[in-house]
Parts: sequence; C-alpha cells; structure tokens
Amino acid sequence: MRSASCAAVLFAAACGFPLIAGAAESPAGAADYPNKTVRLIVPAPAGSGPDANARVLIAGLARPLGQQLVIDNRPGASGIIGTQLAARSVPDGYTLLLGIASVFAAVPTLYDKLPFDLDRDFIPISTIELIPCALVVNPGLPAKTIKEFIALAKAQPGQLTFGSGGNGSFHHLSAEMFKTLTGTDMRHIPYGTGGPYSDLVSGQLPLMFDTLSPFLPNVKAGKLRALAVSGKQRRPQAPDVPTFIEAGVPGFDSYAWYGPVAPAGTPRPMIARLHAAVVEALKGAELSERLTSVSAGYIVGNTPEEYAALIQTERAKWAKVIQKTGVKLAL
Repeated sequence: MRSASCAAVLFAAACGFPLIAGAAESPAGAADYPNKTVRLIVPAPAGSGPDANARVLIAGLARPLGQQLVIDNRPGASGIIGTQLAARSVPDGYTLLLGIASVFAAVPTLYDKLPFDLDRDFIPISTIELIPCALVVNPGLPAKTIKEFIALAKAQPGQLTFGSGGNGSFHHLSAEMFKTLTGTDMRHIPYGTGGPYSDLVSGQLPLMFDTLSPFLPNVKAGKLRALAVSGKQRRPQAPDVPTFIEAGVPGFDSYAWYGPVAPAGTPRPMIARLHAAVVEALKGAELSERLTSVSAGYIVGNTPEEYAALIQTERAKWAKVIQKTGVKLAL
C-alpha cells in the first residue's frame, strides 16, 4: 500500500480510530463474494473527473476482485441524487458508491436537510487518491506568480471573476478558501455542469480553481498559466508549477478525493474483501500510473477507519469555509 507524504499528515490522527459501525456481523452470502458483476454508482456525469477516475479504477479492480464492475452515472443536485440511490440500495455488496469530496465533505454543511445521513448510511472502504487543486489563469491576466496575483486582486476588489461548475462546487469552494486566506475579493460566476473551461482558454474568463489535470494540455501549450498547486510537493506532470506553500499561501490545502463506500449493513467480510482488492490493485504500478496520469494526484489506499477519519477531517475543514463565506444551497 502506497501513500503520499501529504496524505500521511492527514491520516496520522486516524491511528486507533474505532471500528466502522454499520456493517453486518453476519457473513451471509459473503463466502463466495463476489459471484456477479458489482455496480459502482458515480454521482457525477459521464466524462467528468470523478467518472474518468472511476473508469480507470474499476478496470484495475476487476482482477483482484475476480469480477467485473460497471459504472452507473447518476449526476444531479450536487451529487445528492446518486448518493441517495446508493443509500437506499440493498446492502449486499453488489452496489457501491464512489464517495467524492464534494459530497462527503461539503454537502452536509451546504444543505440544511438531506435525504440521507452520510455517517449512518455508508461504510467507507478506502480512499483511492488525493488530487491537488490548482489556480489557473488565462495568459492575458498580468500575473505570473501568486504574489502578483494577490496584489492584482487586491488592487481591483470585486472585479476579477472566477468560474465554477456551480454554487458549492469544488471549484467554487476552493476559490472561497483562497479568498479567506489572502483577503482578496473576487466575483463568482457559476457555469453549471458544462463548466467554464472554454471561456478560460478564450480569455472571456480570467481564472479558475480546479484540479490540475483538466488544464494540463493547455498549460503545456502556453494557452493557460498555472500559478500554483496544493500539496507539499510539485506534481511530476507539471514540475514548473510551484506549490501554494512555496508561493506563500501555506494554508491553501484544497484537495479533491474519492474512494468507494458501501451501503450500511453490508457484511463485514464483504467490506474486508473489497478493501483487500483495492489495496492489491493499488500496489501494482500499472493502475497507480494510470490513475495519476488521469488526475495528477497522490495514490492513498488506506484502511476503512482512516478513510472515515479523512471524511470527518475534511468535513470540518470545509464547514469552516462554508460558514465563513455564507454559501448555502437548498434542494
């Protein structure tokens, strides 16, 4: 099992974390598990970042699990539609959910009422990756470093605009975190599921916060400029892009992350089987390299208890940002 140095800090507090509640003690049906195809619900559209990572993941899990997995994309309502479907599924080990940061860390604070309880209704299996967030700008913006960018934003309060996939999205909340850390004032433009990428490249939009991978081809072609990326280490896919720590904003620790979870009540032997398959798959260089080539992230592969601890740590972190900025959503 491999994990990045930045992940080690996050999971240090997980040592001795209590055993996951909600898994059935009875191994009924678990002796020959799995003996048919496993469905992985992805609460995001086909072609999205979570979907791309999920498709690489299921291909790598097929051999160690001994069965094929299929993707069931169920986007909508900030991931709530797919998550609700998974929460109400039969806990037989044949329906899983791709737990993603925007749902498990942010949604409980963004919404006053939800049709599920993430802690009660799901059992974490393993975190697959931590994916750093980057600040990317159009080259027409006269800022080549984070220091220059902050100075520009402070000189033009409320005039710079940043795009996102929607209110409360990873892009939006990452920008809000940056604003609170740097004392800058920028205006949010929610684009919806289509995303603002084409407007960023064309120059109609000056900047965006997101994981690095969607921007890499245009960054390498000089059509976009990445100013910094979160994490303790520069990413090998973009070695010239400094970290926010190097750039003077060490508190900017925004990450996307994901990992499978199972409906509460899934027998413990099945959870153990799924976790073992994940660990075995991530030990292989082929899957790890394919995942990082898609996401530019850090491979994790932790225990269910450590994954549960990560969820709680990340939820508390984003709750502070959401409460400070007053972002709220309603179904």
